[in-house]
Amino acid sequence: MGQAMGPLFLFLLALLRLWASQALSTCKTIDMELVKRKRIEAIRGQILSKLRLDSPPQVEGGDAALLRLPEEVMSLYNSTRDMVRDMARQQEAAKPRESPQDEYYAKEVHKFSMLPKCAILVWILLSPWPHWDPVTVSSTG
Repeated sequence: MGQAMGPLFLFLLALLRLWASQALSTCKTIDMELVKRKRIEAIRGQILSKLRLDSPPQVEGGDAALLRLPEEVMSLYNSTRDMVRDMARQQEAAKPRESPQDEYYAKEVHKFSMLPKCAILVWILLSPWPHWDPVTVSSTG
């Protein structure tokens, strides 16, 4: 019976410590909605201060007035949008179609020498090529 009381005693001791730590805690839980509202309010205040306004401007007619645009503006927007779409279609049609195999390989080959200049000079002087032989060069010249 003594062995069964050991785990029960440890469990009760852990429960007592947990209860004591909760009772002594002075931290309040955080309301994330309140934090979000405060952040939005702070950003709104920063925007108003950058615009040098004390309060948000009052719009006559409410939000419905903001949604209505003049016909001239709408027609200009629509014609510009259509023109941009047509230009994009024309550019796509003008592009030559390449096969996926052609797109895979490089279009240009660039060769870069990774050796320092002195190493290249030593390599050229020590290479067994006949055109670098001083005797051959002087006899042909």
